[in-house]
Amino acid sequence: MKFVEPIREMKKVAQIKNILRDSKKIRDLLLFELWINSALRISDLLGIQVKDLFDDKWNINSFFDIKEDKTNKVNRITITPKVQETLKLYKDTYTFIIDKPDYYIFFHSKRTPKGEIHIDRKQAWKMIHQRCMDVWLKGNFWWHTLRKTWGYQARLNAVSLEIIQHKLNHSSLAVTQRYLGITADEIADACNKLDL
Repeated sequence: MKFVEPIREMKKVAQIKNILRDSKKIRDLLLFELWINSALRISDLLGIQVKDLFDDKWNINSFFDIKEDKTNKVNRITITPKVQETLKLYKDTYTFIIDKPDYYIFFHSKRTPKGEIHIDRKQAWKMIHQRCMDVWLKGNFWWHTLRKTWGYQARLNAVSLEIIQHKLNHSSLAVTQRYLGITADEIADACNKLDL
């Protein structure tokens, strides 16, 4: 199994968002932003429905709970300010989706009525892969790329491994370390730099 890369440069994340926003692909922009900020697995992300993100008066929720397929654990997802801004744009663009609480947010655009069926994993992967190519990223970018990007960026911003483990719903710190690609050399280098 190949190592899946995170997006390491935040300027590349911004470029991808700009490409999606400029091309008016608001559904895909929301997919990208919610995926990268929630750190959900693709199977959980694609199942998100209108009622998860909006209340019955179409106000944006500040969080939602999701029971993860793989772990069977409930994960509380914060809807960050940037995602909330994109949700406002989504609401204005796709009023026909917002009207139905059970419709899927990441609707299949070629199936009617739109909203009853969500895009599949392959479509989500193609979107991510294409956007990574658009900004000249090199590496192995798959379904876990945006989940790993959250963990990688959290680590760079001094978020503790315990918090990252909890957010990713990993069973142990060792799993989180492997997931993020933390090596023995990196740990030794950190010890040598700290050198108390």
